[in-house]
Amino acid sequence: MIKIKDITFNDPLTIASGIIPDVPNYVTTVCEKYKPSAITTKTVTLNPLGPHKPPTVIKLHDGIYMNAIGLGNPGAKAINEMNVSCPLIVSVGGASINEIKEVVKVIESKAKIIEINVSSPNRKGYGESLSTLIGDIVENVKSVTRLPVFVKLGPWDNVVELAGRALEKGADGFTLINTIRGLIVDIETFKPILYYGTGGVSGRCLYPVALRIIRDVYEEYGVDIIGVGGVYDWTDVIGMLAVGAKLVGLGTVLIEKGFSIIEEIRKGLQSYLFEKGLKFEDIIGISVRR
Repeated sequence: MIKIKDITFNDPLTIASGIIPDVPNYVTTVCEKYKPSAITTKTVTLNPLGPHKPPTVIKLHDGIYMNAIGLGNPGAKAINEMNVSCPLIVSVGGASINEIKEVVKVIESKAKIIEINVSSPNRKGYGESLSTLIGDIVENVKSVTRLPVFVKLGPWDNVVELAGRALEKGADGFTLINTIRGLIVDIETFKPILYYGTGGVSGRCLYPVALRIIRDVYEEYGVDIIGVGGVYDWTDVIGMLAVGAKLVGLGTVLIEKGFSIIEEIRKGLQSYLFEKGLKFEDIIGISVRR
């Protein structure tokens, strides 16, 4: 069992943001059939936001993608239509501090944890564009909710500093990490392949970067962390736990292998724990403490 605040999770396996569309029936089906410990919604803004024009997603190699969907979503009210038994981690975003605060007010009754997205690199004025305001954002969000507030940060050189600012204003934890900004050019037209130009690189190549950043933040603050980035099998999950993550988000692996991989990873974890005589709690942060 894993605890974050007063919330208990059976195991660390969650679904990362951006994987499941905010369609109530679809979310319910995934929850009931595959039983992740939690589902993170796509980032929602106060009002519906259209995605960028296609192409928005390209596959670079097996297990590696680049996307610039641009936080397209049906708006915060769509979350209130969801009635699922899995805990929901609701990812919130906006173009201003006030918008993010208003989103939290709308979705609060459905969330177990609020995840503030200040790290998406794929829409100007949102996500990463607001990262320098993280302290003020957290302070405002904490003023309107008693739920645990996590902040999703990107793979930046100043991530430890930004995490410190968020904690000073009351953040309860972090989701680490978001995608890395990348670019692919068409060698016939010499223009970017993605309509937006740049995009967030995700998948297997992100794993060692995520591990390093999770370790750095955990080592500095000993805070609750949801680890995300390049997890493909149960050994990757153990690695993230070892450097300080309490929960682990699955993303690209679900796109490539389907949701049934959740149970396969879960069985691998259970076998490992049984063989070693360990519990999840024994592993969290063990690499940092040694």
